[in-house]
Amino acid sequence: MNRTYVVASGVASPLGFDTPTTFEALIAGQTGLRVRQPASSAGPVCTAEVDGSLLARACSDRLLTRGTPATKLEQMGLVALHAALHDTTLSWQQADTLLIVCSAKGNIPALAEAVAAEPPGQQEYMARLAQSWASAWGLCNEPMVLSNACISSLHGIVVARRLIGQGLFRHVIVIGADVVSDFTRAGFQGFNAVSAEPCRPFDAARRGINLGEAAAVLVLSADDRLSVGVELRGGVVTNDAHHISAPSRTGEGLFRAIERVRAGRTPDFISLHGTATVYNDEMEAQALNRANLLDCPVYSLKGQLGHTLGAAGVLESVLAIESLRRNQLLASHQYATPGTTYPLRVVERPETRPLQTCLKTSSGFGGCNAAVWYEKTN
Repeated sequence: MNRTYVVASGVASPLGFDTPTTFEALIAGQTGLRVRQPASSAGPVCTAEVDGSLLARACSDRLLTRGTPATKLEQMGLVALHAALHDTTLSWQQADTLLIVCSAKGNIPALAEAVAAEPPGQQEYMARLAQSWASAWGLCNEPMVLSNACISSLHGIVVARRLIGQGLFRHVIVIGADVVSDFTRAGFQGFNAVSAEPCRPFDAARRGINLGEAAAVLVLSADDRLSVGVELRGGVVTNDAHHISAPSRTGEGLFRAIERVRAGRTPDFISLHGTATVYNDEMEAQALNRANLLDCPVYSLKGQLGHTLGAAGVLESVLAIESLRRNQLLASHQYATPGTTYPLRVVERPETRPLQTCLKTSSGFGGCNAAVWYEKTN
């Protein structure tokens, strides 16, 4: 089975339009979360949104403008792909390269436009959007589209490793992207799962999620000569089928994913899902207790980037990989007081320390869970 190496990454987030800028903003304690009052909401909401004018300028500066108007999701994807691909020596136009596009909600803003359009538009279909991104970079294979709730892009990374491992493709580009929309916000408000204040993952005072938006790209390859010094050593997807929206109270699916991917090893740190809802954070603590990992340093980035839904797996993987490369541990913003039955070793401020291995997890509606293992090769 071929091994899988990290080659490059790219980000379009509220904190920056590439990986280093976003990572350094996180280290500096910056947050993309802002309290807003949308016309469609009865009360204030706190979200992490990409500035539209800065995004349009980034597209223009990178010569990514196109003949037809692009939605925010399309623009973020183009910027993230540019950040990942423009400097790499990878020949992605070859037949041995695949693009996997991952999203929980897809191009939601295009749906409203399509209803009013005559004739109807096409970019609301994720397959069409995926093809437009592939065509923009000269990729010759039809892209794969993967949507599996909030584990979508971490699931995409697991699939990419399998495809490379089996020799079906030599290089796989995984992009995760989602935007904040009235539709998504209304859905989570219907679950009473949204906080109007900056969220506090794992904290006793947590009140719910803050929605966020981003596009993030991870380029993987079987060619170790292209590697940035980090290998994707394992990836697992599970489903405990506990409930359509509520997580397993015992963290069953997440526990099984963690146990299978770590194979008895203890990571130097864990990048958790950490949505700041009462039940999700408790479920994660239950799973880590069952895995005997309560002493392992953990953090969630939702307190700075919000919950980016299907983009979260790639976005948070990219930043965890950057942590490994820099030997800098990110912190869980807004955390102060333990708020789970089994107290976690939550990182409260950034730390510099030797780092060799990382476990990244995601969980989502319908009982889905995913876990991946990254490890330095040097």
